[in-house]
Amino acid sequence: MDTLTGRTIQALKTHIGSSQFESGTKLGSLAELSEQFGVSRTVIREAVSALRSDGIVESRHGVGVFVRNRPSPEIGDDSALDATVTLAPLARLQTSFMDLLELRMAFEVHAAGLSAIRRSWAQESNIWNAAREFESSLEDEAALDKLDFVFHRSIAEATNNGAFIEFFNLMSLQILPQPAFSKQLNPGLITLEYIQNTVVEHRAICEAISSGNADLAREAMRAHLSRSHLRYRGFSGDANSPLSNVAPRD
Repeated sequence: MDTLTGRTIQALKTHIGSSQFESGTKLGSLAELSEQFGVSRTVIREAVSALRSDGIVESRHGVGVFVRNRPSPEIGDDSALDATVTLAPLARLQTSFMDLLELRMAFEVHAAGLSAIRRSWAQESNIWNAAREFESSLEDEAALDKLDFVFHRSIAEATNNGAFIEFFNLMSLQILPQPAFSKQLNPGLITLEYIQNTVVEHRAICEAISSGNADLAREAMRAHLSRSHLRYRGFSGDANSPLSNVAPRD
């Protein structure tokens, strides 16, 4: 159900899962969690109660809320498949790499719009922090791929939609050329100007999400991904292009 409590439950699940907290890790008091997620104590209490029923957290009176078990993609579903099995149909798709990039665009543009209207204070902070880390690591080529992934994942998490989050985690790294920011491997595509433009576009996405304007957030994400995709398309016939890192489809 798309309610504030429901979104808070999903945000807590995502926070616990993505941070890889071990069993016994203290999340904080109800007051601290209420402030962190930008909701009332009543809402956070209901969310904690729901996660306690699922066996994900436990409350200790006068002490705080602690992780009991990290959430899996489908809580309590013993038939849940691992990523390799889940993604097997993707490997059999008779479609081009560029088609998959267009699929990614459709997903991430909508995710940006949802994030603008659903993000918590903590999730908004995560998006900005990821953008700033990317910006401060322009000389660390090896770190840029990971930091770009973290930026886009933080936006998916801010949708507070479990399906969006799982889709991103399962598919994103499967359909992106790696490494995507290597100037050595892709000198024609990855230039200093290209990376600096990425910084500007990341900031525009952050500002649009912070404004709470879903249309503006979608447009900022669309502009960001469109530029990247057009450049990939321009290099698609080059044996030394980023697309050469993608295994050919039968």
